[in-house]
Amino acid sequence: MTARHHHFLSQCYLKGFTKGKSKKSKLAVIDAKGKKSFETTPRNVGGVRDFNRVEIEGVDPNHLESELSKFEGQAATALKKLRETLDFSGETKDILLNLIALIAVRSPERREHMRKFQAQIAERIMGMTLDSKGRWESQISKLEDDSNQANNVSYEDAKEFFDSKKYTIDVAREHHIRMEMIQIDAILPCLFNRKWLLVVANDETGPFITTDRPMNLSWKEPEKIPPFYRASPGFGLMGTEVYFPISQELALIGEFDGEDKTIEANEGLVAVLNSKMLFNLNCQIYAPKFDFKFFGKNNDILSGKDLLREIGA
Repeated sequence: MTARHHHFLSQCYLKGFTKGKSKKSKLAVIDAKGKKSFETTPRNVGGVRDFNRVEIEGVDPNHLESELSKFEGQAATALKKLRETLDFSGETKDILLNLIALIAVRSPERREHMRKFQAQIAERIMGMTLDSKGRWESQISKLEDDSNQANNVSYEDAKEFFDSKKYTIDVAREHHIRMEMIQIDAILPCLFNRKWLLVVANDETGPFITTDRPMNLSWKEPEKIPPFYRASPGFGLMGTEVYFPISQELALIGEFDGEDKTIEANEGLVAVLNSKMLFNLNCQIYAPKFDFKFFGKNNDILSGKDLLREIGA
């Protein structure tokens, strides 16, 4: 039987934030939008039905899911090796930067954002086409010539339907997948060209947390950036910083002008990095326990349990 529940957040990644560090161990989950908290296994979060399914003639609908499963096996090995050796180089680095790129561009929220953007473009084009009956008939005539098929929809009917807004413009899943693969190819060089700081926490200073949007791209000094560009840092721009929590005890910070090294985190640094995650989530926070550390509004270190009370979970 073909699996239809597909993960955009790999289980091999999420298990690093569970209590027992396995796929069957429990994650502490805070749902900020639903204002609730619960414990569950990685299988039950970070996934949606048919996310990787393709409907292309002659292609197995589960082809992409199968290929990604093979890569996730490699990623699981690389994650385990990094935890054991603290050596972020060679094949381990290659695989994990590919994992970061994959996670960075693929989520239901990003697909919906892209759908809305493309729907806006389609509506503007249709609005221009329906601006006058003459323009409509000119466009229809070209379509009929190209397709050798007659159009049976009148200008008046098309205009009435368009003005009613009783429709939804959808984008094929296959188009989303194609664009995601193009984006991965575009950002990978920007990740490989950065210097990476491996940050290590322990039982006293940690844990690091992650979210359903774990890749954080930000300006290092946002106050020096013109306001218009402040909300749009780019992967290839100098002065930007990539933060990605690897597991509850490891995190990566990538900068173009930094250096490759490993440091031990104190409680304050863990709280700062966890706060980055809290500002970056779509909906859910994942951690091995609810009492993780983060900075509150008054610059004091708080517990995740304070966050639970604040959102009413």
